[in-house]
Amino acid sequence: MKFGLCVIGCGAFARTFAREMRSELADIDLYFASRDARRAANFATLLGGKDSFGSYESAAADPRVDAVYICTPHHLHLAHARLAADAGKHILLEKPLARTEAEAQSIIAVAAAGGVTLMVAENCRFMPPVRAVKEMADDGRLGELRLFQLHEQFPFNLTGWRSDAELNGGGAFIDGGIHKASIMAYLAGSPSEIYAAAIPSAIPPQSDNQKEAEDGVVVMLRYAPHSPSLKTGMVGIINHSWSAGPHAPRPWASLAGSAASAVFDLGNCWIDTIDPSGRQRQWLNHGNDPWGIAAMVREFRQSIQEARPPTMTGEEGARDVALVQAAYASIRKAAPVPFPSPCHSGRSPLSF
Repeated sequence: MKFGLCVIGCGAFARTFAREMRSELADIDLYFASRDARRAANFATLLGGKDSFGSYESAAADPRVDAVYICTPHHLHLAHARLAADAGKHILLEKPLARTEAEAQSIIAVAAAGGVTLMVAENCRFMPPVRAVKEMADDGRLGELRLFQLHEQFPFNLTGWRSDAELNGGGAFIDGGIHKASIMAYLAGSPSEIYAAAIPSAIPPQSDNQKEAEDGVVVMLRYAPHSPSLKTGMVGIINHSWSAGPHAPRPWASLAGSAASAVFDLGNCWIDTIDPSGRQRQWLNHGNDPWGIAAMVREFRQSIQEARPPTMTGEEGARDVALVQAAYASIRKAAPVPFPSPCHSGRSPLSF
């Protein structure tokens, strides 16, 4: 019997998600749910869906649906996770898990109470170069890690609810920059200190009473030394900012160690290794899945079938939210903040 997965929320990225996971349709029956029944039906027709629903409640109640992929605005994640968990549906929840640490813990709790699997839809974890660099770092090929950089300058479309810090949980950094925070935590672990600065905004608020969402952040992360012989630990730099045009075809990353450096683009399938012998490019097999979405869905389904925790658990998603919120706290204070924070906050809107 096929695994029934329903997309909750038929927005722009739901379309991307459905297209990128088509290779999994031999094992999955895909459904679509929207508050607009016609929109859900159109998505099902265009994207190979088995059926559609005109409400999220009817999708959660349908016995053909085993799990949901929640792709709704951030301020609705908790309510829609609770709807799914109460109906006994497993949950694949689009990043960020929540707007705040408090919301993230509530989502984890409702999934546990419902006895369902919760996995954060962090596709970057499944990108071939990210997985390959993780292996290089773990087996010591890079040496002692020294500097990690993740950069993206792009004309992000911060419109609608995304432009409202209260609904979004912030601005560009929690919406897309959380990918980079998650990659850094996956490859290098959690930092001990975070300092962040917002870039002057280039996108005006859409209404007078709107809480402004930042459109660019630069974050520096300090890590504790991994060895007693070291005076300082690794430093990480994240630049996630709006610009008038893309500065590079893809976001790029570099993880530098004492023995070698690994350079890669997100969405491409190669790694450049730089060491004393020179620079060498390794091409990776991506299986027609350079963005890692099909692999992410496959892991979600298999973790349920094997009754084990998935890769990218709710707890890991909550850590990523905490890291983003620590960056926002640093922006408000104009000073470094420790991580993890000694006192967790449920605060979501930014105040500059």
